[in-house]
Amino acid sequence: MAELRTFFWWQWLPFQPWRIVATVSAADEIPAQVPRNGFVLVGTKQNPKWLVFDCPCRTGHRIMISLDRNHRPHWSIHTGKKNKLTVSPSVDSRTASRRCHYFIRNGRTDWVHDRSYQ
Repeated sequence: MAELRTFFWWQWLPFQPWRIVATVSAADEIPAQVPRNGFVLVGTKQNPKWLVFDCPCRTGHRIMISLDRNHRPHWSIHTGKKNKLTVSPSVDSRTASRRCHYFIRNGRTDWVHDRSYQ
């Protein structure tokens, strides 16, 4: 059973940079609500497995990307100045009606414009 996590009020503010707000040992421990621009790291910092977050498009879908180097595809995270995170490569989430394609660099979201989904 997942434990209830408490987040501070300022973590919900819209201008917060992307950052890790919680670390859990298993995917079933991921909180139901994650602060805006907040990542939940599944695993440990030494052995990360997944990175989970709510898509920055704010339509309610959750993104879960693999950080395991033995899994394809996989992403990596880097901490820059002031603990601002970068996720590489880009995140590209597609459905029949929507495509969310963006980079997370230095704690900011940089959107890739795609005219084929308009």
